[in-house]
Amino acid sequence: MGRTLYKLAKIIPPFLILVLVFTCTCLPACNDDEPGFGIYLVDSGELVLSDQHIEAYYWDSHAIELNEEGIEKWNSYMTYGGIPKLQDTLYQQEFVLKVKGEEIYRGKFYSMVSSMSYEGVVILDTIIKLDENIKTIVIQHGYPSPNFGTGEDPRNSQKVFDYLESKDLLKPGEKWLFE
Repeated sequence: MGRTLYKLAKIIPPFLILVLVFTCTCLPACNDDEPGFGIYLVDSGELVLSDQHIEAYYWDSHAIELNEEGIEKWNSYMTYGGIPKLQDTLYQQEFVLKVKGEEIYRGKFYSMVSSMSYEGVVILDTIIKLDENIKTIVIQHGYPSPNFGTGEDPRNSQKVFDYLESKDLLKPGEKWLFE
């Protein structure tokens, strides 16, 4: 009996170390709380859209075609009744786009009814309720046209490209809001 306890005492510490190492290396990889691709509100950290909401991302135009769940999520931010009101939408709110928790770039939600120009990244059009016919939002560098964008275009991030490609969401070609 004493010899058995002696053997167990020699085996248990290395076994516990192996369990601890396994737990520390594997559990973080199993954490699916944060999506791989996400667009968040800067002020609250709320997730607006994730890769779970995307049907396709058209790399040439940076247009995001939303799936049914994405359309529903997008429309949940349109709190106006019959006539769109900018204050009842995402308009002018700042967002951050992240891949695997890493910030890639920031921008603002914008609308094509705005007369104010913007030199950064915008997501258009924040006052339109989407449906099965209109289900695309566009990420644009500069508003009202890309000519207003200054500096390097952050939308062309290789990390975004690689992640979306790995999820088979990346599509070639262009798509616009009203196609």
